[in-house]
Amino acid sequence: MICPKSYNDVTPRKTNWLWRPFIPFEKVTLLQGTTGIGKTSLIMKILADISNGTYPPNMFHGQLLPPVHGEPLKSFYVTAENGIDDTIVPLFELYGGNKENAMFQNEQEGHFILTGSEIEECVKKTGAKVIFIDPWQQFVNGISTSDNAALRNMVCDIQLAAERMGVAVILAGNFIKGLLPDINRGIGGTELYNTLRCILTLRSDDGDDPSVRILEATKMSLMGKESTPIIIRQDEDLGLTFESYDALDGEDDEEEPMDFLLKTLESGPQDSRKIMELGSERGLGSSQMYRLRKKAGIIIEKQPDRSSQWKLPT
Repeated sequence: MICPKSYNDVTPRKTNWLWRPFIPFEKVTLLQGTTGIGKTSLIMKILADISNGTYPPNMFHGQLLPPVHGEPLKSFYVTAENGIDDTIVPLFELYGGNKENAMFQNEQEGHFILTGSEIEECVKKTGAKVIFIDPWQQFVNGISTSDNAALRNMVCDIQLAAERMGVAVILAGNFIKGLLPDINRGIGGTELYNTLRCILTLRSDDGDDPSVRILEATKMSLMGKESTPIIIRQDEDLGLTFESYDALDGEDDEEEPMDFLLKTLESGPQDSRKIMELGSERGLGSSQMYRLRKKAGIIIEKQPDRSSQWKLPT
């Protein structure tokens, strides 16, 4: 049946972003990468932040803006791989999440099925605005991940549910082994890639810094997107931080910033967050402060209240 619409029959609408330009509301987003790359840690950081009303920093012309503060959001996380009590909840607490705004479920406690009706029921029961399914292929409703028609119907079903309920549905997916293009490496293959409109890839940095991950929108067929990737850094005292991708460019002249850092610490140890704030006032990003700290051999001292201080080496 052909059901054409004229221009006047269509009402344009803007994309509502949880995290521009990576995770939209009312859509299904696939977050993919190799096993152990840090997909769950990234999502738990986001869920913890939004539980307190802090949204990830939006991107504008390749630069990250300051984090946005607004209404706290509830989330629902379902997994078949990670332990809720020994992995997920400790991660959520590590990132300072508000336990009143998060719900968790593993496969042993219930049987979640990846369908539109299940998404709608989940939202009605929990009030969640963000639903994270990790990994998605463990919750398909008796279909094969190589069945193209079934995968397409499944994605369309949960996509319609996401639109009706106004939620962001995020699917975690692992790469299969092999030297294949990203479009072929994910479980579900090209059909899943072609059907989804929002696909993110998390990968390691090509350099030698093991604390760095790169997140980029492999596919984002929405208005208002930017394709520039960002840096996600695992810092020992700041946790996960987001940085503009150009922070990985060659090191600039750091003689003057190094002098500032050393003089600041001459009088004694300083609180880590205070040091970062002083650096920010001088135009120094967290990535540059991280490099300066490593160059100077600055010591990190943990405090009883879980804060930390920077201290010059003896």
